[in-house]
Amino acid sequence: MSRLTSIISALVICIIVCLSWAVNHYRDNAIT
Repeated sequence: MSRLTSIISALVICIIVCLSWAVNHYRDNAIT
């Protein structure tokens, strides 16, 4: 159970990082 929780938390962190990077990249392209 703890292994599943750690995997889910890692996936959530990865998704958040990817989304934040995509938003920053999109904003940079929109400004430029």
